[in-house]
Amino acid sequence: MRLSQIHKLYISNFLTGLVFWYGIEKLFMSSIGINAVGVGTATAVLLAFNLLFDIPSGILADKWSRKGMLFVSAVSLAVSSVILGLSTGLALYIVGYLFYGVYVVSTSGTFQAIMYDSLHEQGRAKQYSKINGRAYALFLAGAGVANVAGGFIANSLSYSTTFYITVISCVINALLILSLKEPVFHKDEQKERVLKQLGKSTKTLVSIHLLRSLVIVISAFAIVELFMNDFGQLYMLRYVNQPQIIGILWALYAFTWALGSLIAHKFRNRLTVLVLLNTIPIVCMALIDNWFSLVLFMVQAVAAAVLFNQIETRVQENTPSSVRASVLSVLSALGRAISVPASFILGWLFVRYDALWALRFVAAIAAITLIYWLWASRVMVKEKSNI
Repeated sequence: MRLSQIHKLYISNFLTGLVFWYGIEKLFMSSIGINAVGVGTATAVLLAFNLLFDIPSGILADKWSRKGMLFVSAVSLAVSSVILGLSTGLALYIVGYLFYGVYVVSTSGTFQAIMYDSLHEQGRAKQYSKINGRAYALFLAGAGVANVAGGFIANSLSYSTTFYITVISCVINALLILSLKEPVFHKDEQKERVLKQLGKSTKTLVSIHLLRSLVIVISAFAIVELFMNDFGQLYMLRYVNQPQIIGILWALYAFTWALGSLIAHKFRNRLTVLVLLNTIPIVCMALIDNWFSLVLFMVQAVAAAVLFNQIETRVQENTPSSVRASVLSVLSALGRAISVPASFILGWLFVRYDALWALRFVAAIAAITLIYWLWASRVMVKEKSNI
């Protein structure tokens, strides 16, 4: 049976998530003498690298090859895994993180762009939200499978073995990517100089009222997701302290994101509802200081996955193919840029006060974002915009 382009992209995304060291990475870092300060240093280097190269990589995907950039991402993840597995200290680990950064920026926006253009060439662009939601759910499923397997591998063999085994899934993914057909839809559009293309990408986001409003919403909610993703486990410790329960809750968090990705296409014309569903759980969590907040935590994760899927779909539909990956990279870079100062603020609130005060800070931002969107959507309705 011959695999279609979309089926190959499905499998590729599953293999991309099949990283066996994600679930035990911090334990491995501790075992080679990297303390919390070292973890913070390595993370800061990775974030700075991503901020610097995210937009250029998107432009490169548009001007050179999206298939080529996906191949680079798979190879970079393999190289990163080997270097990280061989690390005996912080210096070499940071080198491995730099290669991991190449993987991140090479795939950021590129996978979505090649998926959309592949569907466009098949006359199925309207199905993008549903199909890309499935693809992202498969990525999360791969990560979930790898996390469970990685724990057993580390316990039976060693932490470093999980890094080396990851190379296998990366190599298979790279070979699969080579068999993809490069969409020519974006190639047919006018080619421009890099700076002009970057300017065009930014102008596209600013000139369309709907996209401009969605950029503000997604940038603000990047702070919410920063709290959920990077400080979520610390927040959970407020109510449970058993490591195994934290692990189960974190796995459940990943699967709720997968659920949101699967059902996202059903909320095609419900942006206001989605912003509400993203805000209400966070505000309630800031007011209800008990275990029920963990239920709201999962509810917000589903809503966040749906909202991000729908915002990305609107961006895909309202941008020319020649700058599609570039525009998505600009969005990604904006979120990362805002997350840098926000991470310091959240860290300070955790240390100076507690997790609840950090959550209240996030809830305030979410509430302000909701008020802004209600105003912006009302303006767009008057302008007869399709939201």
